[in-house]
Amino acid sequence: MSEFAAELRVRIDEVEADLTRAHGALDDHAVQVLTGRLDNLLRIAREHGIDVRLPAVWSE
Repeated sequence: MSEFAAELRVRIDEVEADLTRAHGALDDHAVQVLTGRLDNLLRIAREHGIDVRLPAVWSE
């Protein structure tokens, strides 16, 4: 796996974890910002043909 793909997966995992925390804290603004960030990362992954269904630690 390329370094780019690995870094992208790590970033997606981090944003998903942050999003879970924001949901739990009922922080609507953070949820909105993080959802946008996640959408952007997933779009980049799709454009580069990177499968992000598995967490980064599983794909090493």
